[in-house]
Formats: sequence, C-alpha cells, structure tokens
Amino acid sequence: MTSIAIDKYQGVVYEGDGNLGRPLLPTPVITPAKFVLESENSLVAETADSPFGYRFREDFYDPVSRIRRGRFYFADGNQPRDWVVPEHPAIPRMGMSVSGVTKKLLDTFGRRSIWHQYLNGKDEQPLVLLGVDNRFTIWTIIGIEVISTGEELVTLKARSSLGVLPRLNINNIPEGFRTAVTQKLNAFRDDVYRAGPESVIDRAREAATQILLAHFELKGPASKDLSELVNDLNGEKQAVIQSAGKIIARFHARGKTVEQQRRGTRAIREQDAELASQCLGVMLCDLGWADWV
Repeated sequence: MTSIAIDKYQGVVYEGDGNLGRPLLPTPVITPAKFVLESENSLVAETADSPFGYRFREDFYDPVSRIRRGRFYFADGNQPRDWVVPEHPAIPRMGMSVSGVTKKLLDTFGRRSIWHQYLNGKDEQPLVLLGVDNRFTIWTIIGIEVISTGEELVTLKARSSLGVLPRLNINNIPEGFRTAVTQKLNAFRDDVYRAGPESVIDRAREAATQILLAHFELKGPASKDLSELVNDLNGEKQAVIQSAGKIIARFHARGKTVEQQRRGTRAIREQDAELASQCLGVMLCDLGWADWV
C-alpha cells in the first residue's frame, strides 16, 4: 500500500510501502486536511502541531477555476516511524552510509479511501478544510476517480468564491451608520471562510438588516426586523432590493429545525449560502453603496 513520509525538518517527502521509500522530486505540496460536515456551525481545521489525521498531496492546481486535484493520506498510531531511504538529491550525503541509504524517523501517512469513509451511502457530503488553526481554506469534493496505483484522485473546488462581496463605497453609506454596516459585513466575510452554510446565512441576515436600517436611518427603539424592513421598500427601483432581502430572510427561517419540520422544507446547503451572499451584494449595489469589480 502506498504511503508517504515527511521529513518536516529538512522539508522533503518520500514515497513507499511504509518501510522502504524513495525521494519525491519535485517535492509535492503536502497540506494538513480535515473533513467536516456542512451542518457544523463552527468549522475547525487541523492543529499545526498534530502529526496525525489527513494530508492532501497536491497533483494539480488551476488558479483560474480554483480547482485542485490530489490524493489523501491518513496517519494514526505511533509517530514518527522508521524508514529506510536512499540519498535525497536535495540533501546529498547528509548522514548517509557508504551504501547511500540510511534510516530515518519520518511522519508517515498511509492511503485511505475517501469514497468509502465520507461519500458512499452518506446523506451529507463533507467539506474539506486545507490548512491549520485559523489559516485554512474550504473546499468541496466534486469528483473521485481511482488511478492505476489504486489510489483515489480527488478533485476539489474552492469554496472561497462563496461570499465575495462587491467593492464598498463607504462614502455613500449614511454617515451615522458606516461603522455598523462595515462591522456586520466584516463579520459576514469572516464566517464565509470559517463556518457552515446556516451560520453564513445568519450573518447575511444580520448584515442585510443593518444595511436596511442604515437605508431608512433607523436606530434604537425605531429599529425593525429584516422581514419588516423589506416590506417598507416600495417602487420599481427598490423591487430587487426587496426580493433579495426576502430571500435572505426566508433562508434564515429555513435554517431552523422547527421550520423545516413544520413546512416540510429541505435543509440549507452551501449553494443556498452562496445565493444569500449574492443577494447581500445586490442589495449593496442597488442602493448605490457598492459596485462589482
């Protein structure tokens, strides 16, 4: 079974059967990975100091389409493990015997099927978090194929396109509301990259509410809920803003379990959160407070 071994001190990677290895050149990009469910409101990546869990070996990346293809490996048990490896071209003759091979203690990750573990027969598809601690990106699995080595080649698409807001023109926002609007939009942006779709929609609703409060210049006891605010919008010029606000409000209600059971609606998914984020951007643009870049 194919395994990879990482020498984190010298920055090189080996491939082999878990005991005997060969150097990989060029050195592949290996990223800590974690699988989480979309329904989880708080998405937590792998910790930086953990030698266990998943690693993603990148074979292909297209920055335009934001597609990555690669293989996943998993580590548990005792770490690091003994390997016998030849001289690495990147670190020649360092600690090698006369025969040109040496023993090394390396963090070892073996092959594991993502299809059987997370997709086959499962009701909910996981998201993939690549990175560690607070420095990670969110990816969606869009395809799996088995290659000649028996390994699964997994195709990922970046979720980072979700939640991209238009460029804000802060001077067009009513002066007394600029701080409140930008704070809510910043909270929304943070959640896009850190939370599940239900939480993203919650933050979109809060931002949409604050946007309309600023539009009507309402504060304190005069403040209203989003559903009330969208009903106060009138005229052809505000029809799109009203519809966008209603979509966000409706998705927020759908995120509640009691609402799903009462009305028989489906659960919130990532695509719903993406639509909510676009609605938020449309509201800003139609109010003249932002423009798509």
